[in-house]
Amino acid sequence: MRIRHLIAFLFALLLGSILALGQNTKQELNDQFWEAVRKGDASAVTTLLDKGADVNAKFRYGATALFKAAERGNVEIVKILLARGADVTVKDTFYGATAMSWALDGDHIEVVSALLDKQPSSVDEVLMTGVSEGKPALVKLALAKGGLKKEGLTVALAAAVGDKDKTEIAELLKSGGAVPPPEINVDRLQSYVGKYKSDTIELSVTFADGRLSAAPPGQRPRQLFPLDDTTFRPMIENIIVKFKIDDGKVTGLAFTQGQNTTQLSRVTEPKQP
Repeated sequence: MRIRHLIAFLFALLLGSILALGQNTKQELNDQFWEAVRKGDASAVTTLLDKGADVNAKFRYGATALFKAAERGNVEIVKILLARGADVTVKDTFYGATAMSWALDGDHIEVVSALLDKQPSSVDEVLMTGVSEGKPALVKLALAKGGLKKEGLTVALAAAVGDKDKTEIAELLKSGGAVPPPEINVDRLQSYVGKYKSDTIELSVTFADGRLSAAPPGQRPRQLFPLDDTTFRPMIENIIVKFKIDDGKVTGLAFTQGQNTTQLSRVTEPKQP
């Protein structure tokens, strides 16, 4: 009986050592893979992937190798990683950034194009980054890729028109089918000013220099661009704000982010004595 227990103990010990060795080997392989991507060694990257390195292995702050390749602007390696199944939707835990964020930040147009081919839905992000940062090359790329929504083009044009440094961008957008936003009466715009709340969201809507802005408490206001008399959206975020009017009075708004819509009621401010 004692011998049987000893054999079982030795077997468990051996199995644990083998599993630990396998885990260490995998981690070492992934570390080598990251280093190859960092150095821009496409041949080594391919070899390490063939050996079993995880193309979506997480490193510091949850970043993947695709982040590093995009940051460095190495389109050859980006294409290798994408072909091997790299996930373009991963966000790091520090900035909340994606590989596309790094590619856009570094003006790596070829990398942005490759990432767009993998994830066409990010074309709006590319367009708005091009407009907000005054980068015609990004605007051209987004227009060439297609898939842009009418309201996105309108917002982009509204942001570019009137800025002397963005004349080229405004012309590109017009050529791409963008139409100007509607003219909204100033009194109507001012009627939207106030606070709006739900159980989970609070927004303050302000008016200055002929334009509406909105923000949660303590955050920087974001300009709202009109899509029609009651519907607005900021420039970058996938957000729609639609004001609700009952009997001629603004009573609330619908806040839509992606597929989720939240109804906010207007807060009645107490009258000053």
